Amino acid sequence: MACRGYFLALDEPSVALLLAQDGNDEGLIEVIDELGMTNAPDECEVDKAWDGIHRCLTEGRLGGEDGTYPLNAVVLGGLPLHRGDGYVVSYNTPAEVREVAAALAVLDLDPFIARYWTLDPDDYGAAIDQDDLAYLTSNLQELTTFYQRAAQAGWATVFVVDQ
Repeated sequence: MACRGYFLALDEPSVALLLAQDGNDEGLIEVIDELGMTNAPDECEVDKAWDGIHRCLTEGRLGGEDGTYPLNAVVLGGLPLHRGDGYVVSYNTPAEVREVAAALAVLDLDPFIARYWTLDPDDYGAAIDQDDLAYLTSNLQELTTFYQRAAQAGWATVFVVDQ
């Protein structure tokens, strides 16, 4: 699998469809695929940048428990919906989306950049260089704009990545 991540904004009917799949990983991915193709009111693709973005917003590691809220909820810190090994699906309520959007709106990039330069390339799985940092900050800008739109509309969000 490619480990390419994306976010979907979810209106109330979409949230109901998603949450109705509780415990049904296969049904969850089917609903997400359908929403992504036709019904999601907004989306944001972040390719593989999700990994570095999460690490730089938290403590440099992967995991929903790392860092502090609301920045740890940007990517992995929401409610985990997929229980198996094939995907990571992290859900944020509309209230959480507003809090994440507010935190991203005032994010000081200096600590983000400083944390980037301390990442262990072996753990991160990529070279630590200026090109990768530019890739992360560009995707972070798009993600920030996505969260602003979702917060303004009152939508929930879901982050999805295959493993």
